[in-house]
Amino acid sequence: MIKFFRKIRQRLVAENKFTQYLIYALGEIVLVVVGILIALQINNWNEAQKDHAYEVKMLTEIVKGLETDKLNLLEHKAAYIKLKTTVDYFVSLSGNHVLFHDSLYQRLWVLNTGRYFQFNSGIYGALKSSGIDRISNDSLRNHLINFYDFRLPVFENKMEHNTRNYRPNVETLLSFLGESYVDDNNSLSLGVMSEDLLQKPAFLNLLGHIEWRASNSIHSIEDFIPEMDALIERINTEIEQ
Repeated sequence: MIKFFRKIRQRLVAENKFTQYLIYALGEIVLVVVGILIALQINNWNEAQKDHAYEVKMLTEIVKGLETDKLNLLEHKAAYIKLKTTVDYFVSLSGNHVLFHDSLYQRLWVLNTGRYFQFNSGIYGALKSSGIDRISNDSLRNHLINFYDFRLPVFENKMEHNTRNYRPNVETLLSFLGESYVDDNNSLSLGVMSEDLLQKPAFLNLLGHIEWRASNSIHSIEDFIPEMDALIERINTEIEQ
């Protein structure tokens, strides 16, 4: 192709057709410029496609993480509901002046329930490292920043505050046991629980602390899940578009 254009130029020069040569040369320059612009446009399009594919991939992974975290939170909520129900059960027994007996041990240990939750924000962290501006939609980008950098830390602080007395509560519960020991079969034998356990002020005070922990954790989770749902819906809408 280059040899073909060179022959044309040489023929025009040889025939002293300088005007036609200049027009041809200008046309050739225009063709080169147009070719460069087309190549740049194709390259830009390819880069835009890569950026879009990356954005969709990251958003999809964030949704997966949010949905997994939501399921975990619902499991936490169910555990705290069971914990609160158990507290209410023992409060009822106490009100009816029931004496503690061996059949209550299993339900008593439900009061030992504690949950540790680690939110999955690794994908968002990777997105921030690569450049949060790679999320093309300004509204969605702001939604992500607000959720992960502000709302999530607030929720985590609430849950940490709600559960801060978990270990002291367990220690108090264990303190009601008599001396434990390992028997000849290498089995742990628990001490005998006092029959008036359900009437002891210390035990009733413990139930109050546990009920507070369970109720506040339930409320915090119930308040936060709609925020997760809103972000999931917002991301899915963006992906579908």
